[in-house]
Amino acid sequence: MNHVLFAHELLESQVARNPSALAVRDGEHTVTYAELDARANRLARHLLARGVGPDGIVAVALPRSAELIVALYAVLKAGAAYVPLDVDHPAARVAAVLDDARPAVLLTTGSYTPAATVERVALDDPETLRALEALPGDAVTADERGREVRAVDPAYVIHTSGSTGTPKGVVVPHGGLAAYLGWALEAYPGLAGTALLHSAVSFDLTVTTLFGPLSAGGSILVAELLDPDGVVGDTRADGPVTFLKVTPSHLAVLDALPPSALATVDLVVGGEQLLGEQLDAWRRRAPGAAVTNEYGPTEATVGCVTYRVDPKDELPGGPVPIGRPAPGVRVHVLDEQLRPVAEGATGELFVAGDQLALGYLNRPDLTEERFVSDPFGVPGARMYRTGDLVRMGSDGNLVFVGRRDQQVKIRSHRVEPGEVETALLADHRVAQVCVTPVSGPGGLHLVAHVVPEAGAAGERTDLAEGLRAYAASRLPSYLVPSAVVLVDRMPLTPQGKVDRAALVAALPSEPGPAESADAADDTMTATEKLLADLCAELLGVERVGPDDNFFSLGGNSLLGIQLSARARRNGLALTPTDVFRAGSVRAMASRAEGTTAPAPCADRS
Repeated sequence: MNHVLFAHELLESQVARNPSALAVRDGEHTVTYAELDARANRLARHLLARGVGPDGIVAVALPRSAELIVALYAVLKAGAAYVPLDVDHPAARVAAVLDDARPAVLLTTGSYTPAATVERVALDDPETLRALEALPGDAVTADERGREVRAVDPAYVIHTSGSTGTPKGVVVPHGGLAAYLGWALEAYPGLAGTALLHSAVSFDLTVTTLFGPLSAGGSILVAELLDPDGVVGDTRADGPVTFLKVTPSHLAVLDALPPSALATVDLVVGGEQLLGEQLDAWRRRAPGAAVTNEYGPTEATVGCVTYRVDPKDELPGGPVPIGRPAPGVRVHVLDEQLRPVAEGATGELFVAGDQLALGYLNRPDLTEERFVSDPFGVPGARMYRTGDLVRMGSDGNLVFVGRRDQQVKIRSHRVEPGEVETALLADHRVAQVCVTPVSGPGGLHLVAHVVPEAGAAGERTDLAEGLRAYAASRLPSYLVPSAVVLVDRMPLTPQGKVDRAALVAALPSEPGPAESADAADDTMTATEKLLADLCAELLGVERVGPDDNFFSLGGNSLLGIQLSARARRNGLALTPTDVFRAGSVRAMASRAEGTTAPAPCADRS
């Protein structure tokens, strides 16, 4: 691969062009290019003084903020790789990631202490602040690092779901990130304006917004997608949002965005299959924006195949093609013997080229299994077997067909049902478990069928809720089953395997509220009635009672965001966090009315 500028070098080139330009707006806090670069250089030197340099790993546990962006660039400038931690994930999940990554240092704030042994650098500690102030803010040199940053040096490690119950870390090199940014700057002119940073840093979809704008001379606006406090609307003096990257699941909630938050140049959608119908409302509200369907596994650096829909292009309903490979990327559609399939036939998608990850951290066996020799490339070339089934259309565009394994996308996160099964089997009350994806009003969600151990304590309802709470204490919200269903035994196929289709077929066609809903109507407060009606509308059920659990009825985090938005439009101060932590209508109403009613653990999502 010809040398292209690495992410931190692209930032430095923009600093040289326009040092006083706005780089990041985080609420009322603004940071210029020169300020951000100097702060990142000081922090990089602080890391180097602690022995962190090329081939090193630094964990980062910070909320979306200007400080987060400084920290990520500092790690790259030191030549090391960052491992993003989601501070909202359960302690057990964070500990598993830290145990796998074994970082030399954790960059965080004084308020966050993970349940793992790791050297912490609290960026808000007075001693740290004094040490940083004493360091020079000019560019970090190769002599300070000990050598130049190389294309094969790791840049970041993002952990995805693993079928064994342990998240696996994908190691993306500086060269792969540079190759992605190189073509993204050409493909997405909106990056040179204002980009909205709203998604979690542990999700590789966010990489585009973290590094793309500051590589293009644009700015990053840190805000929530639904922006309950009006942050987006208050920044119109800085110009409209020109670049927005979301998942298809996000599209259902974008009608709550103010006009100033609509991407005026580029809307990029990625993470899961996109349907033409999902884009209709957005394209009517933002007729001047181009829409790009960006496909790419984490193992191929964010996005490697794209399909662009320009403002005047017609887009029929149904699956939107994932398109053609990006520059520097090669794709192959192959059969089980790694032979090319005929045009129009379905095969597995293999990706090769400049954007390939190095492999899986500490997993040489899995790396060898998934990153195989590329018989169509130069000697020594590799290709990644995605597990995705696709077909090549007559127009040369790839169309996603499905998966060759049980992996699914839940709110655009890759999910291995086996990881959830492993987590639940760790509970002594579980004899057997089968986790299956089920379609619901908010898209796919997980249902866990459990055969309890003989003599498992508690009523069946209490046991089911207890097991869901147990899963929530160990797994991120997108991996927590919406419902736990207790069964006496698992149905089997003639081959002796669990009949997953039979389990799904036995579920009720739609979730139903508790039997007490009718009787409770007369005792519900006005706030409870309003929230119950909003829940029923979102979930597609006739009625929801005050003690019904929103998530047990089929809700998920995305529907929770929609519920919060609709509640606010009706005058209730209910945040998405309130929905997730409360769960039931009664508990949500208590939070909205300003009381301190406790939220039961089983209601968390």
